[in-house]
Amino acid sequence: MNAKTIKDKLNKFKNFLITSHINPEGDSIGSQIAIASLLNRLGKKVLILNESPVPQVLRFMPGIERIMRKMPQDFDFQALVVLDCPDLTRIGKISQYIKPDTVIFNIDHHISNEYFGKYNWVNSNISSTGELIFELFKAFRLKINYEEALGMYVAIMTDTGSFRYTNTSPKTHSRIAELMKVGIKPYEIYTKIYESASLKDIALLAESLKTLKLSKDGRIAYLWVTKEMLKKTKASLEGTEEIITFARSIGGAEVAILFRETGTQDRIKVSFRSKGNVDVNALASFFKGGGHSTASGCTVYGKKDEVEKLVLEKTEEMLS
Repeated sequence: MNAKTIKDKLNKFKNFLITSHINPEGDSIGSQIAIASLLNRLGKKVLILNESPVPQVLRFMPGIERIMRKMPQDFDFQALVVLDCPDLTRIGKISQYIKPDTVIFNIDHHISNEYFGKYNWVNSNISSTGELIFELFKAFRLKINYEEALGMYVAIMTDTGSFRYTNTSPKTHSRIAELMKVGIKPYEIYTKIYESASLKDIALLAESLKTLKLSKDGRIAYLWVTKEMLKKTKASLEGTEEIITFARSIGGAEVAILFRETGTQDRIKVSFRSKGNVDVNALASFFKGGGHSTASGCTVYGKKDEVEKLVLEKTEEMLS
């Protein structure tokens, strides 16, 4: 399926509900804002509804005020657009609003996508869902405005690691160049997202780095964010995802792992990153998670030591 096909299918409906995965990030939020604006310009009625709140670092974006967490009683929709979400269960409580006759559009770029929609536009060879939305604007031949450009820019920038990851292609850069012509200023956006940490965030980073370890062969680097650290620094889990980049940056390390205690008993979030030679999506899939070949995650239940031992053993098994 491609942008033209999705364009033709979207044109058949009038009322849309748009959602994404729980704990959204730049790609999911930016893509939602952009496609909601696109559909509005086509005369469609649109509501964006997420289970989780918008991360603090993204609240500078115009259009954020449209993202709701409570369904209005008078809103009726024919089609559900699920963005940047490989598994329908990951939209959380929003699934309660799906009716037997709801038509689901699944627009995503995760290699682990389960093709759960009636219309599945999934391209794992593209950097982000934001790039797919860019293609959709081209299919509709719509001139992109600033709010839409910003949404797509944030989506693409964050999912490419500021254009450092292997999912960054020549097309990615050409699309970014076109978005910049609308008025996007890269330095300003980067500063707002990556250089607006609080003192609490830095204190948490310092505590986490104290736990940084390497496997015996140096191929695995891993570290923790624990409940005790969160309590000591008075920081929150929001924004801790970037801590893993410090483990990934170690020379010789092929896989980086971040373990995070969530506050729920025996529930630990595990994030994986690789430098391209190891498919960490396969690793996350073993624990019923998923994502991309170089960036994936999962949730593992158990005591800290047990989870660490289990995950490290599986990672070592993959590497061998």
